[in-house]
Amino acid sequence: MKSSRILGALTTTVLALGTFVAPAEADYYTIADPDKRVPSLTDITGITARHGSENLTVKVRFVDVRRTSVAGMSIFIDSDRTRKGPELVLGTGLGDGTDYALTRARGWKRAGARVDCDYDLQIKWGQERARARVSRDCFDRAGLVRVSVKMTDVSDGSHPVIDWAPEARRWSLNIQAEERLTEARTVTR
Repeated sequence: MKSSRILGALTTTVLALGTFVAPAEADYYTIADPDKRVPSLTDITGITARHGSENLTVKVRFVDVRRTSVAGMSIFIDSDRTRKGPELVLGTGLGDGTDYALTRARGWKRAGARVDCDYDLQIKWGQERARARVSRDCFDRAGLVRVSVKMTDVSDGSHPVIDWAPEARRWSLNIQAEERLTEARTVTR
């Protein structure tokens, strides 16, 4: 009888611990971007955006990103729904030795000098991904943001290959910054 009470107490404790959810730092947006027959090794296969209490982090996955790539990428950030288009764009080359810059945007293009705030970008060639981190101070700590990613590959010189995620000049779902994770948003096409 004593062992069944201990087993019952252990089961109750395990169940109680299993339902506890630790606080997270952000809301997520993830999209798989399956092969659309884009004739480029740097075709985007997915994006994940995390809007944390201090930073917006955007991870972009590719079919095959190489150190010798001549492709480039732009991460557009919309933090003001009252304005049409993005407010910021983080532009970079995807090859080794290229630089990156966060600038204001107007009409889906760069507009002006670098924004003076904290941001960085890392490209992981062996892992086929890039990771951008943009401080929330760069966009006045807006509570909701949306992202869109564009890859341009000019490898053959005759015409650029362009790939967007989620789609051309389309936004992710709203990603809300908060201290606790409210829900995971996943969209697959």
